[in-house]
Amino acid sequence: MTRYLLKRVTYTFLILIIVSSITFLIAHWLPGDPAALWVGDHPTKEQLEIAKKELGLDRPIYKQYVSFLKKTLTLDLGVSLRTRQPVTAEIFHRSAATFELVFISMFLATLLGLFLGIKAALYSNTKHDYLIRGFAYLGISIPVFWLGMILQLIFFGVLQWLPLQGRYSGFDLLNIDLPYNSGLFLLDAFLSAEWALMLDGIRHIFLPALTMAFGVLGIIIRTSRSALIETMSEPFFKTYLAYGLSPNEIAMSSAYKNTLIPVSTVAGLSFGLMLGGTFLVESIFDWPGLGQFSVLSLLTNDFPAIIGVTLFYTFVYILINLILDIIYPLIDPRIQR
Repeated sequence: MTRYLLKRVTYTFLILIIVSSITFLIAHWLPGDPAALWVGDHPTKEQLEIAKKELGLDRPIYKQYVSFLKKTLTLDLGVSLRTRQPVTAEIFHRSAATFELVFISMFLATLLGLFLGIKAALYSNTKHDYLIRGFAYLGISIPVFWLGMILQLIFFGVLQWLPLQGRYSGFDLLNIDLPYNSGLFLLDAFLSAEWALMLDGIRHIFLPALTMAFGVLGIIIRTSRSALIETMSEPFFKTYLAYGLSPNEIAMSSAYKNTLIPVSTVAGLSFGLMLGGTFLVESIFDWPGLGQFSVLSLLTNDFPAIIGVTLFYTFVYILINLILDIIYPLIDPRIQR
């Protein structure tokens, strides 16, 4: 296991170097002048030259690249040209909102997808199976940005049940000093016993979480359904049937475990898919996370922020898959590393 972990850490380091290099080159080839963003509107030629010198943009590209790699190794990702704040601080400040949204979406998609997938397998080729499979195909095919806007029109515009956007209501909540302040709004409100704040946060996170979960839900349904159908053809399943147990009893007591490996694999890959989906969902729902920050950075050619967020997303995606590889033997002891 130790050798395996060392190998994965080495691969992680190499992947981060490759991704950072590609992102660095693309960010510097994008149209626009970062120095103009740093100086502001209507800059003079002298101001632009001073700004380029301050940012190091007057040096050859290879020297900028070497300097960038040295700073990246010390977790110095530079300063955002748009917000004038350190990129590391911006990522740390905004990542809590994004991860809260992604984890809740992933939890909803996995829990509901596993349940519906097992039900579809148990009632294979019946109207229940066709209905669940149709729902899964619908989730895969609908674009998240379109679904998000439709949900806003229905639940805010027509029914007026849920808020349109944001993470909480009004600005009064910004001045509330909670005993717990991890950045995860719902968790902090729960631990602080601020039930009104928690309810307000749930109302705000419901639509964006549902939007993101719906896209992944179809993938998990299809994966769990296929895995259980394959399990139902195994000898041990037929043995249980011979002893008089029903397929439901076998699935709920034992057979569902065979679906956990493929579902956890898909869930890990879908986690990265959800992180990418936050770019659109957070913009639609005005969610103050990394997705919205990334979109604004791309629109303004804020290349230090673009590179920093890309590296952070890459690291998180690799870390999630590493964790999945570690827990595989815990789910199924037959798997050894």
